[in-house]
Formats: sequence, structure tokens, C-alpha cells
Amino acid sequence: MLNKISKTLSVVFHPFMIPIYVMIILLFTDTVHSYYPWRVKVYLLWNVALYSLVLPVLTLALLKRLRRLRNKRLSKREFTIIALLVGATCYILCAITMMKAPSLSIFRKIAMAGVLCELFCLASLPFARISTHLTAMGAVVALFAMLNILGETSLFWVLLLTILCAGVLASARLYMGRNRSRQLFIGFVSGFMLSVAAMMWM
Repeated sequence: MLNKISKTLSVVFHPFMIPIYVMIILLFTDTVHSYYPWRVKVYLLWNVALYSLVLPVLTLALLKRLRRLRNKRLSKREFTIIALLVGATCYILCAITMMKAPSLSIFRKIAMAGVLCELFCLASLPFARISTHLTAMGAVVALFAMLNILGETSLFWVLLLTILCAGVLASARLYMGRNRSRQLFIGFVSGFMLSVAAMMWM
């Protein structure tokens, strides 16, 4: 039972899914971004879903299919490298899309935080296997913490819930043996710091 719950949590809070949750919160809760017209909200949500979920999943699925047709299998390390490269590329494309309007700067910064997190996880592969799940959660916690500091008080309970979700996800990853506590800690702290850097300087 606990194993099933842990697997479900890993899927629900997969790094591909988290940007979509962030967009839903920013666009449909009591924030300044909730005043965008519906067509703008749908456009933004679709763009984030396209670049963070649809394109990466389709690209990786196609790659796996092509390798099977050639009777070749990707090693876990090769797949991780490709997934991180695909993710970073898609986030860059998302950031470029968000550059079209100055009012979308917060979403561009979120996309750039994604780029930094993907590249950091990629660069760290030769030295340590960092949890991409907790890197993404650390970035989200930093985002909501920064927004609360900037006056988005309506996101205070969202911040607390996000911290709770990060803790539950870390416990699930530990329970399944997918990550060690050090990998989870480094991932969370790294994601937090990179997100702060993106919000402040990008």
C-alpha cells in the first residue's frame, strides 16, 4: 500500500507536472495574475503544458521507440542525460515565448529557473545523482517564498502546502529507495537557490 502511494506521489509531483500546477495557482487564485483575460490564461497554461510536459514526453517516447526498432536500449544514465537536455531545451523555448510581453516577466523567470535546474542536475551527474523531483520542489518553494516577500500574501498557505508536499515527496522517494537523503537535500537546496537567482537576476 505504501509503495503504491509513494509511486503515485512520484508521478503526481513529477518535474514535468510541477510547472503546470504553478501556473494554475498563479492564474486561478487570488494573485495579480488572476486578472488576465481568460484567453490569455488559456494561452499561458497551454504554453507551459506544451513545453514542460507534452513536448518532453513525446520526444522521449519517440526516442525510446526508435531505439527499440534498432534493437538498442538506452541505459538509465543515457536516458537521464537526454531527458535533462530535452527539458532544458523546452524551458528555453518557453522562456523565449514569454519574452513577447513585459507583463509576462514572472513566467519567463520561472522558465529560466527550470533551465538552471535542468542544467545543474546535468552538470552534477558525473559527481552525484541529485533528485530532480526535489530540485523542482525546492524551486517552487523558493518561488512562492519570494512572491510572499514581494507582497503576494494570498500565497502564504500555498507556500506552507508546497513545503508539506516537498516533505511528503522526499519521504516517498526515500521509502522506494530511489534517492538517498543527501541526494534529496542537495536537490532541494540547489533548486531553491537557483530559483531565487532566476527570480532576482533574470
